[in-house]
Amino acid sequence: MKRANTLFNKTDFASVNFSQTSGFRLKRLELLNWGTFDQQVHTVSPEGQSTLLVGQNGSGKSTLVDAILTLLVKPGVRNFNVAAGAKKRERTERTYFEGAFDRNADGDSDGIKTRCLRPKKKHYSVILACFQNGVDDAAFSLAQVLYWNGQKVDKIYCFSDGDRTITGDFSQLDSSDGILKAIKDRDFKATKTFTEYEGWFRKITKVKKKAMDVFNQTVAVKDIENLNEFIRNHMLEPQNWSERLEALLAHFTQLNEAHACLVKVRDQEALLAPVARHGQEYARVNGQLEKAVSKSQGLDAFFAQKAIEVFEPALERFQQSLVEVRKRKQSLKEELNAVEEEQRRIKNEIEHEGGDRLKTIPLLIETATSELKRKQERHDQYQQALNRTGLTQIVSCETDFQDVHQLIPEQHRQLDTALKENEEKKNDLIVHRAQIRNERNELVVELESLDRQKGNLPEWSISLRENICQELGLSEKELPFAAELIAVQEKEQDWESSIEKVLHSFGLSLLVPDRYYHMVSRHVEQTKLTARGRGQRLIYLRINEHVTSRETTNQQSNSMLSKLRYKDGHALLPWLKAELASRFDYRCCETIEELQQASGLAMTSSRHVKTGSKRHDKDDREQLLNRRNFILGWDNKEKRQRISAKIAELNVTEQQLSQYLADIDADLVAIRTRIHAWNDLRAFGHYSEIDWQQHQQNIVDLEAEKKSIEENSDAIQYLREQAAKLASKRIGLETQREGAIRDESRLEQSIQDAERLIFNAQNAIDDFKKEDVWEQFRFTFDELESSVDENSLTIEELLKTQDSLRKTLDKEQIRLRKKLDPIAGQLTLAMSKFTKKFSKEADLLPQVAYLDSFLGLRQRIIDEDLPRHTDRFKERLNDTVTREIGLFRAALEKERRNIEDKIETLNLSLRQLDFREGTYIQLEPNRVNNHEIIEFQRQLRECVEGSFEDSAEANEARFVRIQKLVLKLQDEGHRRWRDKVVDVRNWFDFLANVIDESTLQQVSSYDDSTGQSGGEKAKLAFTILVAAIAFQYDLDPSEPDEQRFRFVVVDEMFSKVDDQHAEYALKLFRQFGLQLLIVAPLDAKACVTQPFVGSYLHVTKKNNRSEVFQMTAKEFAHYVDAADGARIGNSQNRTER
Repeated sequence: MKRANTLFNKTDFASVNFSQTSGFRLKRLELLNWGTFDQQVHTVSPEGQSTLLVGQNGSGKSTLVDAILTLLVKPGVRNFNVAAGAKKRERTERTYFEGAFDRNADGDSDGIKTRCLRPKKKHYSVILACFQNGVDDAAFSLAQVLYWNGQKVDKIYCFSDGDRTITGDFSQLDSSDGILKAIKDRDFKATKTFTEYEGWFRKITKVKKKAMDVFNQTVAVKDIENLNEFIRNHMLEPQNWSERLEALLAHFTQLNEAHACLVKVRDQEALLAPVARHGQEYARVNGQLEKAVSKSQGLDAFFAQKAIEVFEPALERFQQSLVEVRKRKQSLKEELNAVEEEQRRIKNEIEHEGGDRLKTIPLLIETATSELKRKQERHDQYQQALNRTGLTQIVSCETDFQDVHQLIPEQHRQLDTALKENEEKKNDLIVHRAQIRNERNELVVELESLDRQKGNLPEWSISLRENICQELGLSEKELPFAAELIAVQEKEQDWESSIEKVLHSFGLSLLVPDRYYHMVSRHVEQTKLTARGRGQRLIYLRINEHVTSRETTNQQSNSMLSKLRYKDGHALLPWLKAELASRFDYRCCETIEELQQASGLAMTSSRHVKTGSKRHDKDDREQLLNRRNFILGWDNKEKRQRISAKIAELNVTEQQLSQYLADIDADLVAIRTRIHAWNDLRAFGHYSEIDWQQHQQNIVDLEAEKKSIEENSDAIQYLREQAAKLASKRIGLETQREGAIRDESRLEQSIQDAERLIFNAQNAIDDFKKEDVWEQFRFTFDELESSVDENSLTIEELLKTQDSLRKTLDKEQIRLRKKLDPIAGQLTLAMSKFTKKFSKEADLLPQVAYLDSFLGLRQRIIDEDLPRHTDRFKERLNDTVTREIGLFRAALEKERRNIEDKIETLNLSLRQLDFREGTYIQLEPNRVNNHEIIEFQRQLRECVEGSFEDSAEANEARFVRIQKLVLKLQDEGHRRWRDKVVDVRNWFDFLANVIDESTLQQVSSYDDSTGQSGGEKAKLAFTILVAAIAFQYDLDPSEPDEQRFRFVVVDEMFSKVDDQHAEYALKLFRQFGLQLLIVAPLDAKACVTQPFVGSYLHVTKKNNRSEVFQMTAKEFAHYVDAADGARIGNSQNRTER
């Protein structure tokens, strides 16, 4: 069972006297080339007895003590020459190795020069101590060998059971790297690490881990004036926080740099925000101005185009009308000639009394009847053509005829447009139907391919693999595609399209085991890869079947890999899982915010994929959404069903397209029929060509005339009436002919004007094209079109509209320029503020021309710099510096608890020791009431508080608190403060309470403010010191002869303590059976130790070399008397002088 953590019961202590020979005690200490102990082996032999070591100052006493410390205390903790008040680095293992004996000013270098006994470093040094138990003579030896390795002093730690010596075991060693093996060959345990060496020592002595730290502190105790300082410096080990502080300061430097960068980009963004705001307004108004300017610049081109669009159809109408007018004029001329001829005939008949008229009328009727029949046929042809155009009106007069002919140009344009549109629709439908047929045929082939496999791979990939396997004599199972081994879990169907997107290319990769790699790659190199009659692309991966160490077993629940299932039993499955874990460990994000915050690979269920901090990919193309294009899995039943359904759907679509084509063909026939009909109508130049009614009326008139002549005897009167009618008709025809002549002249002028305007417009357009501005101007046409009234784009209004619009645009430009000038001023002012503060920004000037550069910089700051510097600042604040401070604070708190535990443990031991009769001491650690320490603790606490609050304001506030603390820690001007507040020993003030053993009540209390005597303080300190040693050495009175370590060194401990309290301390040491090596100056004060020591050593120095001599008690007394006499004589001489 584990012993209770107490030293012993008071009853045990009262009944047991510790043996003065039991336990491991120093039997012998040997030195070779250590400090001023030079050239030979120097031996000190206490033989287990408490020993007094005396000598003059500088004789070498501390050199001996430091050898013992080097053997027992770990480097970095031991106190070299502390009794002499030496500085930390004044004595080192190197100075002891080289034999340093003097330090003088160097006149050549203005420095300090150290003089050494062994400066050439061609030797080796050995220190050795043998510890022996006087009860059973069990012994062990510790040794350390120091030698020069060319750059520094190297050291070997040695341990051996039994009594070993330098002369017998360490002679004739080479000072080289082979020394370690040589020592091991001499039956020593040897190592170059103190930890392993210390383990050997602790195993045999059973001391606690901190025992040698207390040993080291005991050596340093020499002046007991202050209780706090005594406990802090001698009972508690100092902790070296330099590495933690250096790490903290280094991380804060990075944090400070990150914060400075963040502040810079924040300031830049703040200064660029007004630039963006004014820039946006400037761009808006400037855009309006540029649009107005562009419209003004494109105005002439627009109206040139409009002039052609307006005047070309007008010209065509004018030309058509001119032809028709000229035909009408000719017809009127012919009719007028006929009337004149008829007038001459009537006149002749009147002259001949009308006798020949009855003979002429039948001939005239026959001619009129023939013309009537011809024109009726023409009229029927005209009416049929008119009906084919879709018009149902009957043309029965000149006005009707003209109305129809005015429709011909517009109808031609409309029908030509409709013909072109329908032909384009037909071509598109033919192409679409061909695509549908191709897609259906490919799906039929795909379905046949799926019938031959179990997976979902496309037909071309199966075909490629079949060819490879047939050529190489391999089974298709030996060359799987990755997609055949992977499937999406049924419960994760919402993620299927995203997973298919991510794994599509990898899924179509052919997996080639290493054993087939050379034959497959050779075949692929020598073979053209074709399927479906087209060249194909094949990706194949060389697989090492035995490499499985990359597989990741700790998948996160939101990993894409957790949504997959695998085809069991395949030999390549371990490699496949490892490859997926290495390349495709995407984080599945439920929200866009989660995707935005994710680092590395991430995706959403809507195929929004993130492959780093910059690249994002969102794919909503139909082929990716269509499940029949999915390739993963080894069961294609669902895919075959989908393809079959798609084939049926395509068949229906093809039938619909064929019907649409038939409908369009019918429409095309109808359009072409109407076009031919309008062409037929255009062939009729004048209404007279189909005016059969005039001939029918002429026949009626002739027959009436014949009847009248036959019935009326007054033929001359009738002829005169006819002559009057003809004269009236002639006047009407002449009036019509004059109108036709005027129309002809007007139309000729209109044609001339239209041709001139069209010519000028076309020349202007050609010039614009030559100057490469036509396409630029064309972009303004839609805007200009919307700026004018459609009714104003006519022959009469076109030029007026152009002038009016030009004036409007000029006014708009003037207005916008006036509006733009103050905005530009505000913009350049905002730019100047930025460039003034950040003058090093390349290529930026406070000019409007640089607006895009300013905006680009701002966008880069918003999109890249701000997030990057914010993340870096937050990472270094939260994940680095705050964590470092938290760890530092936790370490300090742990050390605080360790101190409290140590005091509690020490109190368990103190409880068993009488301080005064019937009392014992209990130490009470109280939190120090020191403003600097309390403030430091508060600052530490505030630096880590609120670390889970991630707002920008909270992070900034915490940074300010951290900055204030760290800068003070960093400042060498506050070094005293830093050393004070980080030394946790200073966090306590210690009280020593005297407790009545019977009542457990406090009798009195000692602290640094109660003013007790120096002797009382010394007695208190000795009690605490001995209790600490007994605890760390694990001295148990129930096992008084157990093999425990019993050796202690005290260096000038009693030099300032009165004899009574020194004797009290020595008795305490003896009560615990401790062997003391007491180091003291050679004076009468050392005599107080005589009752407690059994061996005397005297150290002397001659010619800068030290020697140690063994003395008897009588010899020691003689030396003391002689030394005191010399001091008294020197004092009297000084007085007489």
